[in-house]
Amino acid sequence: MLEVKRDIEQTKMDFYAVLIPTILSKEIFRNNNDIKALSEKLKVEKSLKDYLYDSRTALLARIIREVEANTEENLKFNISTFKKVTLDLLEYKGLVHTNEVTQIINRFSRNNKENKDG
Repeated sequence: MLEVKRDIEQTKMDFYAVLIPTILSKEIFRNNNDIKALSEKLKVEKSLKDYLYDSRTALLARIIREVEANTEENLKFNISTFKKVTLDLLEYKGLVHTNEVTQIINRFSRNNKENKDG
């Protein structure tokens, strides 16, 4: 899936391209509090306060700011965590082969021969 490339800023952009539609998806996360399954496992500098879960867009903005501030090590961890949690959730909900987010995630798969890392 997503891989940390030589250009960390490009890696962050690739991560945003997958992260944003995933967080905004009502199909994957029916309720805002369901996002805690993912957000509580991410390495962030400042904890995500409960009030953020009242607004999906506020929560997403905060997660994006945290990703922007990530070191390369934390970015690697967060991408790996995101992939595991999201794919497990998609599988649990039976959405693995039908969801657009899965197609986006699979686009960055190590097993995808067409993927060329910088």
